[in-house]
Amino acid sequence: MMKKVTIDFFDQAHFLSNLKAAPDGSCAAYLECQCRDEGYAKSLFLHDGKKNRRLSSEGVIDYVWEDSQTLLLSAHHRPGQKEASPYGEQTDLYRMKTNGGEAQFVIRLPLAIEQMEKLQDDQLLVTAQIRKDCPDFALLSEKERESVMAQRKAEEDYQVVTESPFVLDGSGFIEGTRSRLFLVNLSNGKIEALSEPLESVSQFACAAGQVLMSVKQFDVVRGEQDGLVCLDLESRQRRCLIPQGQLRIRQIGWHQGKAVFFASENKTFGTTENPKLYQLDLQTRQRSCLLDTQEHIGSSAVMTDVIYGSGRQVLFTEESILAVHTDRYADEILSISEAGCAEVLRWPGAVQAIEKVGDQLWLIGLKDQNLQELYRWDAPSNSFHPLTHFHDALMAETEVTKPEHFVLDRNGYTLDGWILKPVDFDETRRYPAILDIHGGPKTAYGEVFFHEMQYWAARGYLVFFCNPTGSDGKGDTFADLRGRYGQIDYEDLMAFTDAVLERVPQIDCHRIGVTGGSYGGYMTNWIIGHTDRFAAAASQRCIANWVSMIGTDDCGFTFDTDQMDSDPWKDMVKIWDQSPLQFADKVKTPTVFIHSFEDYSCPIQEGMQMYNAIVHHGVPARMCLFKGESHGLSRIGKRHHRIRRIQEMTDWFDHYLKENADA
Repeated sequence: MMKKVTIDFFDQAHFLSNLKAAPDGSCAAYLECQCRDEGYAKSLFLHDGKKNRRLSSEGVIDYVWEDSQTLLLSAHHRPGQKEASPYGEQTDLYRMKTNGGEAQFVIRLPLAIEQMEKLQDDQLLVTAQIRKDCPDFALLSEKERESVMAQRKAEEDYQVVTESPFVLDGSGFIEGTRSRLFLVNLSNGKIEALSEPLESVSQFACAAGQVLMSVKQFDVVRGEQDGLVCLDLESRQRRCLIPQGQLRIRQIGWHQGKAVFFASENKTFGTTENPKLYQLDLQTRQRSCLLDTQEHIGSSAVMTDVIYGSGRQVLFTEESILAVHTDRYADEILSISEAGCAEVLRWPGAVQAIEKVGDQLWLIGLKDQNLQELYRWDAPSNSFHPLTHFHDALMAETEVTKPEHFVLDRNGYTLDGWILKPVDFDETRRYPAILDIHGGPKTAYGEVFFHEMQYWAARGYLVFFCNPTGSDGKGDTFADLRGRYGQIDYEDLMAFTDAVLERVPQIDCHRIGVTGGSYGGYMTNWIIGHTDRFAAAASQRCIANWVSMIGTDDCGFTFDTDQMDSDPWKDMVKIWDQSPLQFADKVKTPTVFIHSFEDYSCPIQEGMQMYNAIVHHGVPARMCLFKGESHGLSRIGKRHHRIRRIQEMTDWFDHYLKENADA
């Protein structure tokens, strides 16, 4: 007998990420992660194209290839090793052979490593977080570090702020921190700082002894634009290729001896402008544009709630640059060079990581309502072959509903939308329904497995969702919502709802709910203040008041004022007019609010304001606040919190869309 999707279905999922090929192209490693009561447990796997095997038990954080038979792992403290010092950030490194055996402890570094890349002669390039009040902390003696940590402990009850923004979702207070580039000698433990103390290095790439870095240097205000710097490892000579303040740089790399990078000027479409691909000659410093499509290139925009981590979505090879591109609601991989741009393959879903393994292209992705697997693409037949089978048995016994796609014409443009019918759908019955709105707004829904939607379909709900104006996958013009929040996007969602009701007469129009998170929470708040057609709502990690959002979230002033097309000193009315809180006195829809105490992307006061406002006006409401969680609760939250989140919404919808259906 087939089983239905359960509320804890993600317990059985294997989340795959960080795919990296061995230097000789004979195999590839990747991280596998599972949700546990105590957190997310990562293991390291190796695949040679025929056999998939686990290399390490749980505890791996990251890894790099040292050579084609050896991996260098960063991992949590293991039994048998000296206990970690309580005085500061540290990383334990282990060496593991691919032909078997236990990982061998190599070194403990006084650095909280973020990224690492192996060089020759037992050297390692790493970025690690430092604090500007002691940028050389890792270079001090142990006694000196203990003294610094003692001073910090004396100040731990106070948080002094001198920068903006000073918080980051998922990290908390980042006041005074920078990501610094270091050169580490694994043989003797010697550490050398390569970037400036006030610089924050977001990315680096090394080739032929040259290190390319995208950096931000600031003392008070962290801006959006980056600088591009090249450092010669032999001479330590440093050259500024692009001054800070011109471009927002995304992925960087090397191609045929030239620096290449994705970047946007943010002049035409603001902070959400899609990047162009540039090439830069190191000698002349002349910059040329290889690709300008005004489309989302360089990563996947397709949303899901069943991934944890990702991997490289741009590969810089000698022949070409391979990049993931979201086209409407599905991903494809493009090959880009000076000769032009061509589609390599179109993937029916979402791609989280790509890699060249020998002459083959491998990828981690979601397709056909399956959970993640590792795939190999066969170019001659244009076919995909699964290399892993983590979920074959699970999906074979689980009843999953396939979303039905349709296109809605909207006065000169179209919307992609889907209907997810309940399990065991009966055309003679009447059903409750839920409109699910994605976040962003510059993301996109696609035809991939979405746990919360499948769970609701298993409980007898029809779920419908679409990509309204503001979504990704259709270019900058379609995604541009600046100064129009709650206008054309609201009209799109209501027109889509009307179209779904027309297509599926089995929906009971008096039993429709609405939900969404982040921007989807904003739109949920907006909708209940502008119509009473929905019988219940669940507003998640929402925005209620742009006036209070500006200056309190982790974007600082940049993103919010850009999206509102105003600032509080220029036109406060325009900002207030795009705020759902203004219309809270019109709300009649019973609403449950889901928010996290440590959400710094949409701070907790946003949910609190909307909740208090509608309660004040006599509307039934409930608010569930999660301690120790961030904006990513639905995807990376603690196991019991993820379950409670869905349970809160489901209970609310059951009460107002099922139990009170005849009231």
